[in-house]
This record gives sequence, C-alpha cells and structure tokens, in this order.
Amino acid sequence: MMNKPQEITNRFDIPSGNTLKVQNKEKHNNKQQQCETCWYLEKDNNNQTIARYRTWRTTALLPPYRTQTGWERYTPDGKLLAREVRYSEHRNTQCLH
Repeated sequence: MMNKPQEITNRFDIPSGNTLKVQNKEKHNNKQQQCETCWYLEKDNNNQTIARYRTWRTTALLPPYRTQTGWERYTPDGKLLAREVRYSEHRNTQCLH
C-alpha cells in the first residue's frame, strides 16, 4: 500500500495547492488473506472536497501468495473516475504446491 505522502500525491496527481487527508483506515484478516484499505479526501484551497480516493492491498496467506494492490478515484458524490489494479505472485517458487 502507498504509505508515503509524496508517493500518494504523485500517484493521484494532486495539484500543489490541494491537500490530501486520510479519512479512514481499515485492516482485517482471515485464514485466507490480509486486507488493508485506506480512504483519502482531496480538498482545494477553499476547503471544498475535490475527490475521494481508495487504496487497498490484499495478500493471500495461502499458496501462491498472490498480492493485489490498487487505487480508485471518485467524485465527491461517489462516481468512479479512475482505477488501477495490480497483481503479483510470491517470488519464491519453492512455496508453490
């Protein structure tokens, strides 16, 4: 998950006059996967909400230990504007069954 403020600002292409603030963070686990989700608010100089963003990372705890990471950008009223999702596999093939 993107944790560094500069990485988040660059990924979302936030203009220099706008701010990005964490709105909510959630973590939950079960026997099959670990999940992290974070919501952000982008605001302009007038403190008006410009957009909402969601980032997530889901890691499988069972072979092949695949990871999904992604982000989404929404309008303030909830319309999806953009999405990026990436998948990976565990690099150590010794773990595969």
